[in-house]
Amino acid sequence: MQPRTTTQTGVGRSTLIRLDSWAGSQVGVQCVVTGTATYTVQQSFDDPNDPVSPIAQGSMTWVNCPDVGLVNATATAQTWYNFVPTFISVNVTAGTGSVRMTVSQNSAVPY
Repeated sequence: MQPRTTTQTGVGRSTLIRLDSWAGSQVGVQCVVTGTATYTVQQSFDDPNDPVSPIAQGSMTWVNCPDVGLVNATATAQTWYNFVPTFISVNVTAGTGSVRMTVSQNSAVPY
């Protein structure tokens, strides 16, 4: 998967980034803060596009990033996941600045 980027300006949730459940399990995340913003990276295994049991986007369960450095963060930071959530997003909870989140996932399919 090519790195994907989403930006959230002001309070709110960014556009969701769908990860590749067939690709490698390491996912790199970088958040760059411009101005003043408090944010949390969150992930979900809920899937609004699931053909059997879809969860409406507004009803998705969001769980804070396991790296506490990206929970209520105010500075630019990087982390990685050693598992593949279905979706990832950045949730800005305070401030008028912006957070640009870039997600990179190993694209080789393991056999």
